[in-house]
Amino acid sequence: MDLELSYKRYQLEIPPGIWQEFFAQLTDEHRGRLITLKQLDRELGEFDVLRQKPLFSITYDQPDHSRDLVVTVNRFLGTREAVYAHRIVAPQAVTIVTDEDGAIQACTVTDDDCAQTTISFEFQRLSQPRGF
Repeated sequence: MDLELSYKRYQLEIPPGIWQEFFAQLTDEHRGRLITLKQLDRELGEFDVLRQKPLFSITYDQPDHSRDLVVTVNRFLGTREAVYAHRIVAPQAVTIVTDEDGAIQACTVTDDDCAQTTISFEFQRLSQPRGF
């Protein structure tokens, strides 16, 4: 018997004019959440840049500055300093995938060379009381 998933996903494009505040809010809501960063490049193919690292921040510089998007992570949960930064030069498009409740599952950034970087947010399980 085939059971279809009742789980819906939505893809939304984020307009460039709000990238700075969008990523500031995304950082505030998801700091410390585990992320996986994948790169898809015409010449290099698809590869993981990092896996299951706690998000420290995602920042976007205004067009009158460097216009770069920078994703930084911690080494361990609870650490208050960034240990790795991934720079996306001259992003051209930002799309997000949300679940049916609007929770962001992934964010894909396309740069001016058409390379794509996908930030996937790990599913957070609710902790169960001890004894179960």
